[in-house]
Amino acid sequence: MAILDTRIDDRLIHGQVCGYWIPQYSLQRIAIVDDDIVNDETRKTTLKFGMPENCKLSIFGSAKAADKFIRKIDEGIKVMILCNSPVPILRMAEAGYQVPYITIGNMSNRPGATQIDKNTFITPEEKEAFSKLVQKGVKLYIQNTPRDVKRDVTELLK
Repeated sequence: MAILDTRIDDRLIHGQVCGYWIPQYSLQRIAIVDDDIVNDETRKTTLKFGMPENCKLSIFGSAKAADKFIRKIDEGIKVMILCNSPVPILRMAEAGYQVPYITIGNMSNRPGATQIDKNTFITPEEKEAFSKLVQKGVKLYIQNTPRDVKRDVTELLK
């Protein structure tokens, strides 16, 4: 599996992912990593419905995703890991699969969240997960669309 990007966007499958990111990388598969969605048939069906025909969707829990990525299942296929928060990415790292960087997109405002960028709000739990990922050497960038400048926010989220 050629992981071309690891992206956080709490909307998951939506217009920007389908209209910009999939064509940007000529993606063949989106791998959503989420320990709740993997057990929610309604949400899985809804997410699959939103996918363009030329790109497949897989949905894994953190542990299973880490195992599959370590074993390089689907090697040679262009893949984006997509999560709605940094927590599943931290869980994958703790299970043995660490990504080199994360591209942060939209993270909506929620109770207890602090704004760090125009469309990016993080909760204390997410800040802690980002901090642990940075300690492991993961770089953090904010980039909403491929046309936007990718900005390093690693120091901000330590």
